[in-house]
Amino acid sequence: MSDFDHHTTPGLSFHFIVLLLAAFTLMAFDYRSPSTIEPLRKAFSILGYPIQLVVDMPFDLYNKATHYFSNQNRLVSENKALQEQLRLYSVKYHTMQVLEQENKRLRKLLKARARPGYSFSMAEVLAASDTRGRRVVTLNKGSQDGVHEKQVVLVEGGNIFGQIIDVTPFSSRAMLLTDRQHAIPVRNRRTGMKALANGTGKSDTLELKSINANSDVREGDVFLSSGLDQLFPPDFPVAQVIPEGVTYTQGDPFANIKARPFVNFDNTREVLLLWRTETKPSLSPAAIGTTPISDAFSPVGASREQTATLRPAE
Repeated sequence: MSDFDHHTTPGLSFHFIVLLLAAFTLMAFDYRSPSTIEPLRKAFSILGYPIQLVVDMPFDLYNKATHYFSNQNRLVSENKALQEQLRLYSVKYHTMQVLEQENKRLRKLLKARARPGYSFSMAEVLAASDTRGRRVVTLNKGSQDGVHEKQVVLVEGGNIFGQIIDVTPFSSRAMLLTDRQHAIPVRNRRTGMKALANGTGKSDTLELKSINANSDVREGDVFLSSGLDQLFPPDFPVAQVIPEGVTYTQGDPFANIKARPFVNFDNTREVLLLWRTETKPSLSPAAIGTTPISDAFSPVGASREQTATLRPAE
């Protein structure tokens, strides 16, 4: 046999026995004399710390990554939930604002009270038409509700809106004050001077006609219905002279006066239909939805027979 066969490398069992004996020896020293083995323990601890860091690093990275992505997912979910709540509260807030404005408008509308001998019914504006200066709206009340042609239409505060020109069983059409074919006799509240307020086809402008150039008319003068047409009751607010609304043309005996209606026609959604109590059709309150009124819009004026006052088409 060769020398190689006689000198084989020690097996794993030999190394294991050596390490086991070393471990028992160290444990015995540690038990009998801890101070003797302490420096050796510290040395092994220092030498093994980097190895421990390297071994633990993958686990630490995994735990940190898991925690990070878990937090990210949680934050994304919370953010979505908060955004959804914000949208919900925004809708609720907007709805509350709309309802608050609606309540204010209805309170103002219900404060509008006609003089003795009159009653009213509320109607909603369904549609509006503005074609070549013709300004007409469709209301949700018709002949079955007692609505009739040449009936006066008001808005909140008793301001004049217009008059009914066409009626069907379930709806009606009202011509606005600003329709270019509409005219209403008025008077200056300050001076009592009479005039005619003509529609211009524009939602915010009326022209006051038949006023002499030397008449006393000022910016801010309020013109009320005069009642001379026997259609509109007297002393209901119609319009106010606008700044720089009084002008003159050389050689023209009449002044050029522009006034702004008290009604915001573009934003009006509810109106009041006015009846003379003694001439109103005898319908049930449920069908008409009217309430007798005792107080007045203004302290002046009495009821008259109603006839239409329209200006011929230009």
